[in-house]
Amino acid sequence: MSERISSIDTVRGVALLGLLTMNLVAMSMPMGAYLNPFAFRSDDVLNYQIFSLFYIFCDQKFMGMFSLLFGASVVLLVERLDSSGRPALRTHYVRNGWLLLIGLLHGIFLWEGDVLVIYAFAALFLYPLRNSSPAILLTLAIVAIAMAVVFATSFNIDNPAYTVEGRRNALEFYAPSDQSIADTIAKYQSGYTELLALQLNASENWTAAEGDQFLSILSAHFFRALGMMFLGMVLYRLGFLQGRWSRAAYFKTIKLGAVCGLFLIVFGWYQGHRSGWAYAQFNAPLGMHSLNIIGTVFLVLAYVSAIVLWCQGEGASKLKRRLQAVGQTALSNYLAQSLIGTSLFYGYGLGWFGGVSRWQLVLIMFCIWALQLWFAKFWLQHFRQGPVEYIWRCLSYFNLPPLRR
Repeated sequence: MSERISSIDTVRGVALLGLLTMNLVAMSMPMGAYLNPFAFRSDDVLNYQIFSLFYIFCDQKFMGMFSLLFGASVVLLVERLDSSGRPALRTHYVRNGWLLLIGLLHGIFLWEGDVLVIYAFAALFLYPLRNSSPAILLTLAIVAIAMAVVFATSFNIDNPAYTVEGRRNALEFYAPSDQSIADTIAKYQSGYTELLALQLNASENWTAAEGDQFLSILSAHFFRALGMMFLGMVLYRLGFLQGRWSRAAYFKTIKLGAVCGLFLIVFGWYQGHRSGWAYAQFNAPLGMHSLNIIGTVFLVLAYVSAIVLWCQGEGASKLKRRLQAVGQTALSNYLAQSLIGTSLFYGYGLGWFGGVSRWQLVLIMFCIWALQLWFAKFWLQHFRQGPVEYIWRCLSYFNLPPLRR
C-alpha cells in the first residue's frame, strides 16, 4: 500500500507544481496572453519561445494530470472507507461539499482562476460510477472529452449567436487593445476592496450572447476535467497508477502517448503559428484549441508513465520524497500558489501585474517550486497533514484527530 500511495502522490506533486507554469501567466498578465503570444509584450526577449514551449508541453497537461489523480483518489478513498467500515456515501458528498465551499471562497476572495468548484461538481458524478467496469468508464471518458471539444469550439468567430458587441468583446479579450491592456493593469493594481468589488460585479457586464459564450467555456472546462477523472478511475482500477504494469508496457505507453500527443499538439501550434495566432483559427473545429484538448490526453499518459517508471528507480530519492510531500499537501500548496501569486502581482501586494516578462515568470516559478518542495517536506516532518487538508478532514469526518506527529 505504501508504494502505491507514493507513486500516486509523486504524480500529484509533479502535477501541482506544473500547474504553476500556466497559472502564473494568468495571474500576472491580461488573460489574452494565456492564449495568444502576441496579446501582451510580444516583443519581450524569449516571449514567443517560452509561450510555444508552455503551449506544447504544459498548457492543459498538468491540469489533466491533476484531474486524473482526482478521479483516482475518489476510488482510493472509497476503498479506504469501506475497509475501515466508515460510511463512504456520506463522507464522499460531505467532503466534496466542503471542497465546493473552499473553491468558492478561493475564487471569490483570492483568485478567480479556481478549479476546485469544477472538481467538486464533477465529484457528484464519480461516486455512483465508482464500481463501473473499466470499459464503461473509458467510454464515459471519451464521451466527456468529446463534449469538451464540442463546447470549446461552439463559439468560433462565425457563430451566429455572437452579437456584434459580443464578437468585438471576444476579439478584444483574445487580442486586447492598448486601452484594454491599460484598463486591465489598472484593475489588478488596485487595492483589495476595489478589486473584490470589480470581481463581484463582473457578471453584470455580460450580454446574453456573452453569457452563452461564458457558459460554453465553463462547460468545456467541466467536461475536460470530468473526462480525465473518469480516465483516472480506469487507470487506478487497472493498476496503472500504482506501478503494477510491466516496464515494457509503460515504455510503450510513453512512446504512443508522446507520438500521438505531440503530433496533434504541434500540428495545432503550427496552425496558430502560420495564421499569426488568429482567433478564428484558435476556436475553429479541429483548430488549435480542440487539437490541444485531444493531444493532452495522450501526452498526460506519457507523462504519468514516465513518472511511475521514475518512482520505481532508485535515483533521486530525496527529490521523490519532496515531490511526494507536495502531493500529500496538494490542496494547501494549490491555495498557497494563489496566495503567493496574487501577493506578487496584485495591487494589494507588490503590484507586479503587467510588469514582468515570460522569462521573468520562469524565474519566479522556479523560486516558488523550491519553496514548496522545501516547505512541504518540512511541514510533514512535524505534522500528519497539510493545514488545509487537516481542516478539510475535520469538517468531513466531524472529529479532531491529532495534527502533530
